[in-house]
Amino acid sequence: MKIQKLKNQILDSINEQNYVKALEYYLHYEKEGYPFDDSIAILAGSIFHYFGERENAWDAISKGLSYNHANYELYVMLGNYYLEQNLIQAYLCFENALFFCDNEDDKNVIRSLMEQLSTEYQVPVPKTSFVILSYNLLEYTKKCIESIRSSTPESAREIIVVDNASLDGSVEWLRMQSDIILIENKDNVGFPAGCNQGITASSPNTDIFLLNNDTIVTPNSLFWLRMGLYENDNVGSTGSVSNYVANGQQIEKDFTSIEDWLSFSDTNNIPMKSPYEEKLCLVGFALLIKRSALNEIGLLDEIFTPGNCEDVDYGLRMLKAGYHNILCKNSFILHFGSKSFRKDDQKYFNLLENNILKLNSKWNMDISKYMHPSVELLDMISCKQDTPINILDINCGCGALMAKIKSWYPNSTIYGIEVDSEATAIARAFGQVICNDIEELELSCPENYFDYCIIGDALEHLPNPKKFLEILRRYIKQNGHIILSIQNVKHWSVLLPLLTEDAFSYSNNGLTDDTPSNIFTLREVLKLLLLCGYEVENYNFTTLGEPTVKEQEMIQNLVTYMKQPNISTFMAHKYVILAKVVD
Repeated sequence: MKIQKLKNQILDSINEQNYVKALEYYLHYEKEGYPFDDSIAILAGSIFHYFGERENAWDAISKGLSYNHANYELYVMLGNYYLEQNLIQAYLCFENALFFCDNEDDKNVIRSLMEQLSTEYQVPVPKTSFVILSYNLLEYTKKCIESIRSSTPESAREIIVVDNASLDGSVEWLRMQSDIILIENKDNVGFPAGCNQGITASSPNTDIFLLNNDTIVTPNSLFWLRMGLYENDNVGSTGSVSNYVANGQQIEKDFTSIEDWLSFSDTNNIPMKSPYEEKLCLVGFALLIKRSALNEIGLLDEIFTPGNCEDVDYGLRMLKAGYHNILCKNSFILHFGSKSFRKDDQKYFNLLENNILKLNSKWNMDISKYMHPSVELLDMISCKQDTPINILDINCGCGALMAKIKSWYPNSTIYGIEVDSEATAIARAFGQVICNDIEELELSCPENYFDYCIIGDALEHLPNPKKFLEILRRYIKQNGHIILSIQNVKHWSVLLPLLTEDAFSYSNNGLTDDTPSNIFTLREVLKLLLLCGYEVENYNFTTLGEPTVKEQEMIQNLVTYMKQPNISTFMAHKYVILAKVVD
């Protein structure tokens, strides 16, 4: 009773335009620790909006939607919030409010807001064309289509299904669906070609949503993908997180049922403070592409038929054209996972390996070396997320680590150095990158500029690492840091074959890479840093692989001969070291 009475007092004060009194009542409500549901969120949002407290209003809306993701009044308020900064996003909020609204009078009000944006302000908001490939799996296709219908406004979408010669009744069922544009292939043309057929059949000027048929589109997942796509003009594509997906897009939860994941989506697909992460590419299981970017970049490359790696290629093409690929962490789509491709694992892995070779040939570099950021390097940075810091990424490749830095430290200024011209062109999407040999270290920035210089697996490849580290000091602030990873030649996988088989076989990468000029143990690299004017503050190591029982016995025997027994010197694959510049 006390809670409802206080809510009524807040509401009455708002209706009387007495916002000072309304705020007093609300602060009392908050002080008492009463529950924060969607109804109090609407009241709090109204009060903060009146006083121009935009961030507090946003926080109230977000908390309210986490309680009830379908409250249309909160989406109207969210639309009003975005009116001051992004009219397309405001329109999308009003459209979502209309979808959830069941009050005809309120619907008319929302329609008038949308009409005003469309006509008076000429706000262009493209519809979304779902492009779905079907190859058998009828029951999954049905679930996918029904989830689209139940979670997205009909006025904002069209559904195109390209059937690749299904034999399980899929075509017959799809023919009966009045809201589906169906393309029937007599043969299985594969994923890239099938998607291209769907894109070509879509209405002009619609954005394209490539979606696997073994997915469930959860409420608000497309909404937040569209919000991300129109965050600014530079965004070319957006992608979702999921329960089953690669590329750092997977949500790690111990859920055991579909119902658990769907419940998770209700509280995940809401406004987030930092929902976006830039990526080299996005997985094509649920990929939203802006039409203007698609018109410039073109269709999927069909050299990757029947499928795999076409999404990596497309992401790199986006970056090279100056667009960004944005992972929207507040868009969760359930994915059952590789129901068509993975029926024959060996065939799948052979196909994947072949397409990786095609990808490397097309881009004239080993793409796999550049796809996975070494997050353990960033773990060494010790500053608050919103701190403005200057970071240099040496040997930045295609910019995977730079993209991660932008996600973790959005106020950072990032420079990069990369010797490969093709990789440099891609990495420039994430910061200021020069194409040069890192030994010829001449930067356009002033001396004493960087808070952190990151050197990932580079010292091994330099003829004179001491000279390089000494030159690098000029560009680092006093008490600034370097963070480096160095491969440990003493790792058991290298040392044991050398001792037992007299074997030291060079390879294309890793600890026995055929390009190093130097090899290091921990002791040697620490000594090198000290000689070059750096004080080591912290270090740890990563591991790789697991020795057999016999190998473990050999390692234990070696430890007994050490002056200072330390088994980690054999288990460390890479050392990650934080060192400070000192006088």
